[in-house]
Amino acid sequence: MNKPHTSVSEKPDSEKSDQAISSPNIKDLGIWALYRQSLKPSDSKFNLYFARPLAAPLVYLFAKTRCTPNQVTFMSTLIMLVACCALIFIDGNIGLWLAVAGTELSYIFDCVDGQLARVTKRSSAVGGDLDFMMDELKAYLLILSIGLRGLAWDSALWWKPSLWTGSTETWALSSALGTLLITASAITLTRFVRSERYALATGGQAQGHGQSAGEGRSGGPLWLLKALARLVTQYPASLPLFALTQTLDTFLYAYAVLHLLYVGQSGLGIILKLGRFAPKTSPNHAGTEEPR
Repeated sequence: MNKPHTSVSEKPDSEKSDQAISSPNIKDLGIWALYRQSLKPSDSKFNLYFARPLAAPLVYLFAKTRCTPNQVTFMSTLIMLVACCALIFIDGNIGLWLAVAGTELSYIFDCVDGQLARVTKRSSAVGGDLDFMMDELKAYLLILSIGLRGLAWDSALWWKPSLWTGSTETWALSSALGTLLITASAITLTRFVRSERYALATGGQAQGHGQSAGEGRSGGPLWLLKALARLVTQYPASLPLFALTQTLDTFLYAYAVLHLLYVGQSGLGIILKLGRFAPKTSPNHAGTEEPR
């Protein structure tokens, strides 16, 4: 989910809110104009042509109220929680498609918060961090919910390796817990490699949440493979396809494998950049390294 609150305001929230509500530009603009004004410079095709157009009417409504982007972020998380409960506790296609619909609605609200922040000038650094944290939480909830659904209802649909000696139900839950661990590791690495201190130590540039969401979309020999990987990892775009084919287990396996590859790549990069031997120094300069 790649929608940061892209700028940091220098005014308190109360001042920003009052200024945004009284602004004639917001009240005079229509839905389409607000939609164009709320877009990021770079974004995924799914966001640009599906999620953000559906979010635009909600941005139009919320922009005329005192509702803040942070409140919309909380709404998005609550909707995702309800969707996951439907996936766990309601059997059959009804529970499955209620969960899919809730996931899509949650993602639309997830687009609303960033768009609303941009058009109302209520962006904040803590808002971007809150959005990223809630995105993590929603991914964890979805992964665990798929495993619990396999445990409770859909174990007959799950593929498990022949080497697994336990039941399919326990395999479903174990797969979800393994995917949860891999995804959490990937997110931890992402936070680290995007930090200012890592950028300073390695000569790179710090990135905010979702800053590179729309970059590198085409070109290169591995473009198609990367596009398929992005489709799977952006689960609001791919989850309906797996639900339609009754292959949530395949979604979970693909999600785990892709994040595991990312963990391997990022982890190796960190080791190569930060795991080098110390330079040779004379005895007079020993012990001058800054403490950790």
